[in-house]
This record gives sequence, structure tokens and C-alpha cells, in this order.
Amino acid sequence: MSLYDGIKDVAKVIQKADNIDLYRQLLDLGQQALDMQAEIARLREDNARLLKEHDLEAKIIRHSAPYITLSEDPLEIQYCAACWSTTKKLIQMDEYTYYSVPKLKCSVCKCNFYKKNT
Repeated sequence: MSLYDGIKDVAKVIQKADNIDLYRQLLDLGQQALDMQAEIARLREDNARLLKEHDLEAKIIRHSAPYITLSEDPLEIQYCAACWSTTKKLIQMDEYTYYSVPKLKCSVCKCNFYKKNT
């Protein structure tokens, strides 16, 4: 039996007893229970997000230039270190050339630097 079903059953008994104050209290408790269930769902979502971030953090390789890569990525995609540090989002750096010199730029925070030859 769910919490909601239990509250409904108790509410029926209280209605038959014709106790309005007790019925109101039960309705208030029911609302509090629903609010707590919503809070539990939100906390579970937050926990899943934090676990995902933690797992991802363990895979990050930091470089001397302001970009990061992931240890299990064979393509070694370069992500903006500034965006990861501030928002925990992996934003892929855009690569372009400037006077024949390779550069990287973040399309979100506009972090911009010359790419070192590796």
C-alpha cells in the first residue's frame, strides 16, 4: 500500500466519524508527505548528477594550456578548462588558424589561446 492510499483510507474513516478538524489535519499531513516525496525525488536527481560529475572528474587530464581532455577518449577532444571549472560542463574547443598558427577558442566563455604543437 502506498502512502497516498493509506492517507485516503484514513480520510474515509475520519469522514465517517464526522471529525472536521482531524480531517483537515490529515489533509495537511498528506500535503506534507507529497512535498517530502517531491523533495526526495529532487535530491535523488541531484545525487545522480553529482555522482556523474565525480566520475567524470576522475577521467579529466589537465594540460598546461587552458584545456582538458578525458583519459578514455582516443580522439583526445579538447574541452574548455574554464567552463569545466565554473559550470562542470564539457565545452569542446573550436580549432582555427590565425596567421598560419593553430589556435583554440571556447564558443561559450571566449577563452582563446595559441595551441602548442604536441
